[in-house]
Order: sequence, then C-alpha cells, then structure tokens
Amino acid sequence: MVAAGLLTALIGPLGSAIKHDLGLNTAAMTVTVVAPYVMATVALVAPGYLLGRQWPTAAGVPALMLLVVGSVVSAFAPGAALMAVGQVVVGLGAGTVIGVALALSSQLGRWRSRARLVLGVALGATLLLGPVASGMLAQALGWRSVFLVDVLVAAVALAGAIASGIAMWVARASRPSPQAAPATTTLLPGETRLDRPTR
Repeated sequence: MVAAGLLTALIGPLGSAIKHDLGLNTAAMTVTVVAPYVMATVALVAPGYLLGRQWPTAAGVPALMLLVVGSVVSAFAPGAALMAVGQVVVGLGAGTVIGVALALSSQLGRWRSRARLVLGVALGATLLLGPVASGMLAQALGWRSVFLVDVLVAAVALAGAIASGIAMWVARASRPSPQAAPATTTLLPGETRLDRPTR
C-alpha cells in the first residue's frame, strides 16, 4: 500500500512542498522525483511477481530493505540529485514488493479470488488517498515526515517478513524425515534372507 501510495502522493501538496523546498520547477520535479520512482516501480513489478512465486521471503526482504533505505535517503536529501537516487531505490523496492504481493495473492487456493479482490481494493484506495494523506502529513509535519512514515511502515513489514521466514524455516526443519525404504539385495544361489523364516 505504501508502494502504491507513493505513485500518486506527489500529485498533491507533498509535491508542491518538495518543489518549493528544493527549488525545483515542474519539469525538474518530474525528471528528478516523479519519473525515477514510477519507472523503477513499473520495471520491477514483473520480476517481483516471478521471484515471489518461487521465493517470496527471499524476494520480499531485500525489496523492503530497499524501501527503507530509499525512503531514508529521500527524507534527508538536501538536493535534487540525491532525491533522484532515493526515488530510484524506493521504486526498485516498491515494484518488487507489489510483484511479490500479487504472486502471494495468486497462491491461496480457493481464497485466491478473494485475496486478489482485497488486494485490488486496497491498492486502488491507496492510489486515491495517497495525495490526501501525504498532503495532510506534509502540511502538518513537513514533507520529509512522509518518507519517514514510509520508513516506519516498511520496517514493520520487514520485521514481519523476516519473522515469517524464520517460522517457515523452523517448521520445515522440524518435520520428521520420511523413513528410508529397506535396502534390497540380490541373493546368491544357496543363500537365504535372515529376516524371513526358512522352512
């Protein structure tokens, strides 16, 4: 939801506050803040989906780490150049996270359609509410606080992903291994098996 919200958050007051603080015009804002995030996000959705189908935790944890790092860089960026770097890093993480979420929603068996519906509604609502929520936060606490909130949310999600990955690993390790089938050997003429009674 954070990843989707950032796609539209810059449309409202958040974008205006960043433009004013960093001294950017509309073109520079588009090139250094909006375009890097959108392009990186869109580029990583499909790879995130493919990786998420096979290794959801292994793909999700690094993606969330990228979200955290990119949001920190964006929050404390002193100028347009570092802001662009932060937005690329955030976008790479966001695209992968969205792809992993889509992959996970498709692996829930009979709950698949409901999960996709809930995910679609949540993402749609976030896209619509992103400018409003980020604008209110930017006006109340400054635009940098929006990215710091993203850091907090992504860090909580990262902790949850790591915890679930550890739990899955422990569950797999604690399963009893199947018993090996008894070895069969070919008897030589005149030999008898010791485990069978002979007449």
